[in-house]
Amino acid sequence: MIIENDTFILSKRGWLPLMLVAVFFLFFTMTTLHLLQFICGALLIALLLIYRNPERTTSINESNTILSCVDGVVLSIEESLIDEKIMKKVTVLNGLWDVSMLRAPFNAVVNGYKIRHGVSLPLYSPLSETLNEKAVLSFRTISGDEVLIEHMSDQSCFSIEIEAQTEQKMKEGCRYGFLAKGRTTLYLPNDATMSIHPGSNVRAGESVIAQFA
Repeated sequence: MIIENDTFILSKRGWLPLMLVAVFFLFFTMTTLHLLQFICGALLIALLLIYRNPERTTSINESNTILSCVDGVVLSIEESLIDEKIMKKVTVLNGLWDVSMLRAPFNAVVNGYKIRHGVSLPLYSPLSETLNEKAVLSFRTISGDEVLIEHMSDQSCFSIEIEAQTEQKMKEGCRYGFLAKGRTTLYLPNDATMSIHPGSNVRAGESVIAQFA
């Protein structure tokens, strides 16, 4: 499956679990097992929310803008040293009821990515940094600016999914992955001009978080 073409109102990745839960819900409804019917109904609604896949557009059509790649709340903005280079570090927390689809922050080429499969401990646990499931991607612009993005899971039974290839070209806002709940960290060039602040609510593919110099 190519995630850029996953434009249905519900993500294709959710069709199988949704169908299974719907079948059980109908079965328990017909057999009047009301407690199990209620549990399956609640689970069905939760899955519909988690796998929703809305279309997103931005009214800002500028080549130097950086859009959020994830829905959530900005936790912090600070400087960080990456490979002996100072970069702006933007941390966004994505809740379970936020839209889970990940989107390209600008017209980009995928430099590369890697996924570390692991557990899903609470992010406040000191072991989460070394044991939690994590995906790291590198995007670059046509002019050569690079943005690093790190996704880490947080107490979720849903795996992080990344569907991209090295040197793949992506349009701004196109879908490249799935994160049900977790923390996303963006490392931007240090001279980027920020458009957000801690506490800002951002939407993937719509909210401008910064501009390249």
